[in-house]
Amino acid sequence: MNEKKDGRLERGKARRELLLDAAVTVIANSGAGLLTHRAVAAQAEVSLASVTYHFPGIAELRQAAFDHAGSRIGLAFRALIEANLETPSSLPELAGNYALTLVGESRQDTVAVFAMILASSHDESLRPVIRELDGHLADLLQTYVGDHSTALILSSSIQGLILTHLATGTGSDELRAAVTTLVRRFASQPEY
Repeated sequence: MNEKKDGRLERGKARRELLLDAAVTVIANSGAGLLTHRAVAAQAEVSLASVTYHFPGIAELRQAAFDHAGSRIGLAFRALIEANLETPSSLPELAGNYALTLVGESRQDTVAVFAMILASSHDESLRPVIRELDGHLADLLQTYVGDHSTALILSSSIQGLILTHLATGTGSDELRAAVTTLVRRFASQPEY
């Protein structure tokens, strides 16, 4: 049977993506506390009904926005690491340069993720997403540092440096150097 596609599925996916991009923008510009269906509708220039159709409750919208921004950040870092598996010694520089990407071209996603991390102190439903994102980053760093626990510490430390940069506006060269040095110091020591 030859069925024609009418495009609804693709349009639905595109609309959901548009709404999530708008939600990330709202969070990055105004904070997680001001994320509402109305704010997303206004940012995306769509009807309120469109937002509530895709995300019936605010909890679903918050979780989806956090996952959306976090996934973009995480997938980009994963691709960078996987492209350089043959040269693990380059990880400190890769991490330092990627930190600059996070505060530069990916700034909105980064700010949104940090806003949602802070929001999780009041909204337990966001905590599993945070643990998942932290776990993925630690998985990427584990080979370099030796174990998962140390990788989680390194992940949190990198996040702290990036958050401080976002809050204080320290220079890009300082951020890159700090992240590069930090990752280098966490390198697993060869066993003798």
